[in-house]
Amino acid sequence: MMLKKLFAGFICAVGVAVFAPPAWAHTVNRAVPLSQAVARPDGYRAVVDELRAWNLTAAKGKIEALKAKTPGLAEWLALSGAADYLEGRYAESLANLNAALKKRPGDSEWLELRLHVRQTQTAMKGFKAYKTAHFDIWYEPGEDAVLLPYLGDALEKAYTSYGEILGVWPKQRIRVELFSDSVRFHRSSTLSRRDIEEKGAVGVCKFNKVMFLSPGALLRGYRWLDTAAHEYVHYIIVLATKNRAPIWLHEGIAKYLEKKWRDEETGFLHPGEEALLFKARETNNYVPFKKMEPSLIYLDTPQEVHLAYAEAASAVDFINRKMGEGALVRLLAGIKDAPPPQRPQGVPALGEHNPGMRHQRRASLVELESTGPPQSAEPGLRLVAGVDLGGFEKLWIEDLKKRPLRKHAGSQVSLPKLKPKGPMSERSIDLAALKSAVARRRMRLGDRLSFRGRMRAALIEYRRALRDEPHSQPLLNRAAQIEIHLGMIPQAERHIKKALEVDPDYAMTHVHRALASEMGGKAARALKAWEEVLQINPFIRVVHERLLAHYERTGDAEKAKREREALRIMSSR
Repeated sequence: MMLKKLFAGFICAVGVAVFAPPAWAHTVNRAVPLSQAVARPDGYRAVVDELRAWNLTAAKGKIEALKAKTPGLAEWLALSGAADYLEGRYAESLANLNAALKKRPGDSEWLELRLHVRQTQTAMKGFKAYKTAHFDIWYEPGEDAVLLPYLGDALEKAYTSYGEILGVWPKQRIRVELFSDSVRFHRSSTLSRRDIEEKGAVGVCKFNKVMFLSPGALLRGYRWLDTAAHEYVHYIIVLATKNRAPIWLHEGIAKYLEKKWRDEETGFLHPGEEALLFKARETNNYVPFKKMEPSLIYLDTPQEVHLAYAEAASAVDFINRKMGEGALVRLLAGIKDAPPPQRPQGVPALGEHNPGMRHQRRASLVELESTGPPQSAEPGLRLVAGVDLGGFEKLWIEDLKKRPLRKHAGSQVSLPKLKPKGPMSERSIDLAALKSAVARRRMRLGDRLSFRGRMRAALIEYRRALRDEPHSQPLLNRAAQIEIHLGMIPQAERHIKKALEVDPDYAMTHVHRALASEMGGKAARALKAWEEVLQINPFIRVVHERLLAHYERTGDAEKAKREREALRIMSSR
């Protein structure tokens, strides 16, 4: 009876189901605009190469040696400013860049970096640091404080798990920036507003740090802890390869590992991604790895983007299964240790002056990742598989033909959506997602009946709507919600199982699974479901209330304290 009352109150408080699409998290190697070439003194490029690899100890050592050899040059001040920026010391960075520009006014490269540092400093205004054993998590005080203990725990688990898998244990503290809104995220990350608002980019690893959006900035949350773990994988790949790994391999390893920080075993592909890979195998229509450069986000369609993620992750799984123990460690080491490619005679290195060229790409201190030497996996592939990229693609496709892929009818990957600026209800979004006009009418009627307390009549309409839209998450969850309210637990669990098969990243499915499990006396399964919701949308109050009750009952004082604090923060909003 107590759970029934709780659930009835929950329906009134939350209303319709909350959707949490998977995160689109990635690094971006954005092309740098052409600019007038500038002559740089000997040693400048070598420091830029160390900065590009985030090897700041070596970079600062070279800067000091260059200062001693030829003191007083503006270049050394500018490079010091770049190193300060990558260390997160923004005020010191601006001081050095201002001093460099005083000696050399108008240098476009340094002006570009100074502008970006100023934008970053503005975006970070008022932020505070939450420290764990290896991470400094910078956040805006307020409701995002709820996220900190969960985020810190996930990142520390990722540090241990990925260190064991990839053999990389960063000695320096790792900077993480958590943004409560897309405007600040845009200013600090250099991701375009279109990438964030239309393409669903929620995380990025650049500038020697991890940056991502709070799930509170999204309409219905997203897999924010997996996103943080995904971006941390990018961070350690840069360190492991001196930033020489191509994007397809970056994204493949990050996608393959992003869930492995969790305590339980889970597949590395979303059902929608596996469905795309299944279809590509059936039609022999893949996205070539070379087409994934310079970033997956620039592929032609969202379907191509998600297929590229699935392909790259599947290729990494192939390496891990078939190339022997420690294959990924050897692959990354082979990329790092490969000799630099030879330039054709007469072609200047990036950042060197060429009087015969009016414009050329420069060693931009803002877009370090996209201005270095060619990034290639071939040295590593030759080491672990004895083939070049083309040969590896053939081996992977042959292996993929034997893998037990599932079609996952009705499953698809959706882009995260920011909270709308204007008035827009979740109900209207759910209705717009339905393709069938009949199903839309049934959902509208069911919602009206539910609002008036006519639950059985509402359930009839939702079930009728499901005849036309059997894979609709909003409909599956509406039906399950009413069935739980009416005590029809087996029927609710059938709808919940179907919803999880379509999309395991839909937050309300896990809420309903937890409630159904509690009412069915399955406490362990309920606990797992409540904790799963935290990984998608941690701003649902009832989740913390139920977790607090569980931890108090089982005597887990530390976790109970965490949930009390979460409720206190949410109450003070």
